[in-house]
Amino acid sequence: MNILEMFLAALSSLLANKLRAFLTMLGILIGVGSIISIVAVGNGGERAIVNAISSSRLQQTIEILPKELVQPGLPQPGQVLSISQEDFNIAEQFSGVENVDYTLSGQANVTASTQTLNASIEAGPSYLNDIARFQVVTGHMFNQADVIAHRHVVLLSQPLAEQLFPRGSAVGQVVQIGGEPFQVLGVTVSQEASLFSLFLGTEYVYMPATTCRDLYPYWSISEMDVEVAPGTDKAALSKRLVTALNVNAHNADAFEDSSGFLAGIEQIIGKVTSILTLVIGSIAGIALLVGGVGVMNIMLVSVTERTQEIGIRMSLGATRGAILLQFLIESMMITLIGGVLGILLGVGVSVAVSMATQLPTFVSWPIVVGSFLFSALIGVLCGLYPANKAARLNPIDALRYE
Repeated sequence: MNILEMFLAALSSLLANKLRAFLTMLGILIGVGSIISIVAVGNGGERAIVNAISSSRLQQTIEILPKELVQPGLPQPGQVLSISQEDFNIAEQFSGVENVDYTLSGQANVTASTQTLNASIEAGPSYLNDIARFQVVTGHMFNQADVIAHRHVVLLSQPLAEQLFPRGSAVGQVVQIGGEPFQVLGVTVSQEASLFSLFLGTEYVYMPATTCRDLYPYWSISEMDVEVAPGTDKAALSKRLVTALNVNAHNADAFEDSSGFLAGIEQIIGKVTSILTLVIGSIAGIALLVGGVGVMNIMLVSVTERTQEIGIRMSLGATRGAILLQFLIESMMITLIGGVLGILLGVGVSVAVSMATQLPTFVSWPIVVGSFLFSALIGVLCGLYPANKAARLNPIDALRYE
C-alpha cells in the first residue's frame, strides 16, 4: 500500500464514522479558532488604542509644552507659562524643522439663536484633529487656507451641536463666540473614551489658531507643534530644540516634549495587550492539548476495533512500518482537518467581532500558520502511541481477536 492509498484509506475510515470523527476534531477546531480570534482581537484592540492617541502625522511632529502645563502646581521662579514669539523664532532656525505651529485652549460662551452655552475652545493648525484626537463625522475640517486667512470657521463637538441645534444639522449654521460670528464647518466625535470627559465635559469648539489669537490675544499659547522634515532624526532634534528653549528661558525644566510621553504610552499599551493576549491565548491553547488527548483516545479505540484488519494486513505482507504510518496518517488527517476548520472559525469570529463592535481586528498570518503546524504536530505526537501499539500487534493474536 503506497502513501496515496494510505491517505484514501484514512479518509474512508473517517467518512465511515463521520460524527465520531467530527467530535474528535472539535477540540482541535475550538483550540485553533480561539487562538486565531483572540490574537486578532488583541492586535486590533492594540492598534485601535494606539491610533486613538497617535497618528502618522504626529509621528513626525514634536509637541513641546511648558513643563508647568505637564506638571501642574504653583509656578516656580523663572517658570514658563506660555510659549513666546521668541521661542518660535528659535525653533524655526533649526535644520530639519519643516514648519512650526501652535495650539491654544480656553473657555468661552457659544451662542446660537437665544441659547448660550459655555464650551472648551481648542484652536490650532489644519491638523488639529490629529493633535486634539477627534474625528469629523459631518461636514469637513478647516484647511491651511482657513488658518492663513484667519477665517471665522469652527467645528463643534457632537454633544454641543445637538444642544445648540436640536432640530437640524449644525453644519452651515452660524454661532456667536466672543461677539463674533463663526460658520460651523463640521461636527466631531472624540477618538478617545476618556474618563476626564465626566469632569471636563464634552462641549468643544475647534477653530484655526490664528483666528483664536485674534479673538483672545491674552490667552497663553499652550503648545508648540514642530513638524519634522522627512529623514530627520526626530528624537535628536527634539533633544536639541528643548535644550535651546530651556537655555533661552534660563530654566533647565522650562519645556518638555510631550510626544515622547505618548511614545512611552504606546509601548506600555503594546506590552499590556501582548501579555493579555498571551495569557488568554495560552488558555485557549489548552483546548488544543485537550483535543490532542481526544485524538489519542479515539485512535486507541480505532486500533482495538480494527485489530483483525491489522492482522489480515500483516498476514498479507504489510510491515510494522506500514501499519505505523497508516495510523499516523489517520491521526494527522483528523488534526489537520480540525486545524483548517479552526482557521476558518477563527477568521470568521474575528470578522464578526469587527462588524458587530466596529473594533478593528487584525488576523496574524504567522499565528495562523503556527496554529496549523501545531495541530499537525499534535496529530503526530498523539497518534504515535496508538500507531505504535497497532504496529506491535502479533499477527496471529490479531487474527484471533474477537
